[in-house]
Amino acid sequence: MATAYHMVHYRRFIAKPAPSKSNLEALCRSALDRKDGAGITLWKRAQDRVFSLGGDDSKQVVLNKIADLQGAIFGEMCLVQSSGLQALLRLQASEAQLSNITVAQIYDLQENTAPKGSQFIKGMLYWLAIGDHILFVKTQSMSSDNFKDYIDWLLKRAGGALPADTDITIQAEFDKSQVAGDIGDIKSLRVSGRAAQPMAVRPAAADSARTVSTARRVSEKMVEFAQALPVVKALLGEVRTESLVESLGPEEYLAVDATVKIRGRRTQESRQQMGALANELADLTEGKVQVEGKDGKVSDEDAILRTRMPFDLAQEGSNFLDFDNVADQLQEVYSRFVRDGKIPAA
Repeated sequence: MATAYHMVHYRRFIAKPAPSKSNLEALCRSALDRKDGAGITLWKRAQDRVFSLGGDDSKQVVLNKIADLQGAIFGEMCLVQSSGLQALLRLQASEAQLSNITVAQIYDLQENTAPKGSQFIKGMLYWLAIGDHILFVKTQSMSSDNFKDYIDWLLKRAGGALPADTDITIQAEFDKSQVAGDIGDIKSLRVSGRAAQPMAVRPAAADSARTVSTARRVSEKMVEFAQALPVVKALLGEVRTESLVESLGPEEYLAVDATVKIRGRRTQESRQQMGALANELADLTEGKVQVEGKDGKVSDEDAILRTRMPFDLAQEGSNFLDFDNVADQLQEVYSRFVRDGKIPAA
């Protein structure tokens, strides 16, 4: 069977306030067990597992296949769009006048709408929930934000497993085997890869807020005489300024090249910022995130907790992965992460 390598992403589910004695796996079961007026559970109502993302592009996320594996919940999400056109190349050649001097044989381009009763698939996401651990593989235009929005909707509105005011986070994590000790040991992060810009971040060593010095340039401008006088007075004082003005020659005048900056000290919750940064970096599938420790060395491995795995395709040349094989592979990644001490067992 044909295979393809994809990145397996890790996330951790966080709900505030935390539900009593419930994790994501249990919450998903509770939501999918919810019955309608006819006593039919959400497991058996595909039409009620469709979530609209809003906006003008008619995109929806559909929780299509969903299975209880006893020790995990495993599902297949589809990002679909009812509007729009699909481009096709019609393999029937014809001659066309392309300029005053060019006649060429070409294939016709066509754009078709989705057939009645169907929608275009724009992306796929296969996910596994074990406790509060989430492992997923995404393809095409599907994003982790789409997944987060769907889980939020499923647990609160569709399944009623959480109160509507619960704050849900799908948090990415740094690989503890690449980050020496606590996150506070990181001196800076470096991102390399396609379209990735280098960045440096200096996290705090503790959870509490820390104070950092700031220096931000607000504006830079050349001002002359009338505007310059108050600036010179502020620097030299009234008496020295008057003396300076009196000493000017007929062709001389006061000018100030001023750079305005904000300086001082401010506090920042660097731990919270590092968490948000981890989420942003984790979505750079092609970007390699490295860490620089206090010893000045940069790790050679990816600092984000994720790994590439081979997956069986549904068929040769398919855009879809084999459902059962993905379930097995994601459980294998979970087991590896637990064995290696990268995540705690659920």
